Amino acid sequence: MFLRVFSLFVLGLSANAAGASVVTTADRVLLVSCDGLRPDAIPATDTPVMQRLIETGSYQATALAELPPVTLPNHTSMVTGQSIANHGVLFNSSRPGRVSSQTIFDIAKAAGLSVGFFASKGKLSYLCEEGSVDVWRIVSNEDALTDDVIEAVSNQDLRLMFVHFGEPDGAGHRHGWMSETYLEQVARVDAALGRILDALDDKGVLDQTLVIVTSDHGGHDKTHFLNTPEDRFVPFILNGPDIAPGRVLCEQLRPMDAAATALGFLGLSTDITTDGKIVAEACIDFEQPPCEASAPMLGLPCGPLPALFLVPPVAMLFYRRRRS
Repeated sequence: MFLRVFSLFVLGLSANAAGASVVTTADRVLLVSCDGLRPDAIPATDTPVMQRLIETGSYQATALAELPPVTLPNHTSMVTGQSIANHGVLFNSSRPGRVSSQTIFDIAKAAGLSVGFFASKGKLSYLCEEGSVDVWRIVSNEDALTDDVIEAVSNQDLRLMFVHFGEPDGAGHRHGWMSETYLEQVARVDAALGRILDALDDKGVLDQTLVIVTSDHGGHDKTHFLNTPEDRFVPFILNGPDIAPGRVLCEQLRPMDAAATALGFLGLSTDITTDGKIVAEACIDFEQPPCEASAPMLGLPCGPLPALFLVPPVAMLFYRRRRS
């Protein structure tokens, strides 16, 4: 335990711009990704669970997805702590094999921790191979997936859990982002998250669990590929041991920070997370400076973005303008 606390202490010193030491740790981490979740959808529908996590934890409504703002590249950043330019995953479809970069699952397993991987899109298997963790499930039905998570929580001592909900992304593509159906799916995912937290509470470990809730991208109309707030802004919620309640996080957060924070709070090395940082600002002992009043800049990817990727969206915009 001393080594875990000391390792996070050293990492926290470099992350705390105000100079206060951040010493905290969690017995387990639950990292939840709600695919396609826009931050403004949370207050727009029935989301008591996420609202409670925000009110009793730390939150940023303008965390910034990587370019391109699509599923597999951003989830790769989320579990490797590397920018797209470094991990090189630009495709967004199912592929055999696995990502070449190390992931938070690899680091946790090497440290002897039990790991659970639960996803509702098959292409995420590229991030974690079946058989490489203690519990591995890819189930498209999210109610069934939630049942699997609850069963694993009840019967095993999982120390790192990754849970991916394919909604509200699917509803966004079918009916449009912020449509009634989209918001219904946001509420449904919120209820599923509540069931998982209840299972952790029933097991008596919720107060020892760092909960991270975020997303891979937002969306507009029925798609997501642009460098706009609608497509790139995602929520980033932190709740758990020693997390400051009701704190709005100032420093710009990215998907890579989820990986660094998960490993850091578990007292594990964050060496693989070359582009991510532990969100020390969320810790209750952090001396938070005033937030900047200016809106966050969307900016460009961390590193070069292949020009060929820009061809499809530019062509689509040109086609739409010609038709209108």
